[in-house]
Amino acid sequence: MNRRIAAFAALICALMILLAGCSGQSTTATPTQAPTEAPVATEAPSAAAAEGSEQTSGLSIAIDSLSAEPLFVDWEQDGTPMQLIALRDDDGEVRLAYNTCQVCMGSPYAYFEYKGGMLICQNCGSGFALEAVGRVSGGCNPLPVSGSQASGDQVTIPEEELAAVAVAFKNWKVFK
Repeated sequence: MNRRIAAFAALICALMILLAGCSGQSTTATPTQAPTEAPVATEAPSAAAAEGSEQTSGLSIAIDSLSAEPLFVDWEQDGTPMQLIALRDDDGEVRLAYNTCQVCMGSPYAYFEYKGGMLICQNCGSGFALEAVGRVSGGCNPLPVSGSQASGDQVTIPEEELAAVAVAFKNWKVFK
């Protein structure tokens, strides 16, 4: 009997640890219109366009295409579709995150949609405030982009960074 109680307690503890990262605020707010067409990476960059561009150094996004509303930028890395969340805060700071939940990352539905002023994980339902994009690491949050470089009117994510993170999108179903 004591073994059963100990096993049950261990199971409960393991579940609590697993779910600890998913303690973000959940919301059932009325959805707002998300961007209907995410910009797709192209070969010819346009400073005025809200498009990711393929260059030898990685993915570039025009800074003037960003606002306080999230922009979803599609990218394909070595055959793996990926997506980034890009925005510019009230202070003009560019903030970037990969559109995959850090806790739910292995799930095909571990991506965020913009609803009711929040980013909502489509796997676990956790809500994520726009103010934390690119700033909060761990838990049920979009994976921050590290190593981005702003130069002039563009922000660039190096090819090596994109290649290293592509594995997080291996099971992603949002593009399929």
